[in-house]
Amino acid sequence: MLKIKWTDRITNDEVFQRAKEERILLKILKNIRHSWIGHIIRHNEFVVNILEGAISGRPRLQYLEQVARNTGADSYTAMKRMACNYSRWKAANHSKD
Repeated sequence: MLKIKWTDRITNDEVFQRAKEERILLKILKNIRHSWIGHIIRHNEFVVNILEGAISGRPRLQYLEQVARNTGADSYTAMKRMACNYSRWKAANHSKD
């Protein structure tokens, strides 16, 4: 049995690795987030206008930056271009973990 001292720090990744488990919930949340933002960009101009500037503030920017980063896009504009092409968007989001 592996003994761990109280002072030893173990990351979540190490725990999942030792338990031979995956971060399934995180994957599900990413897929839902990416599906939603892709759908919104393609079909709802009103919400896109809100996302792009009618509402300002940090949470909006962090959310969009996170989605862009997860899809491999280097900017919001690149992510938007990718999302407008459904097959490209789908491919970008299913190849990531």
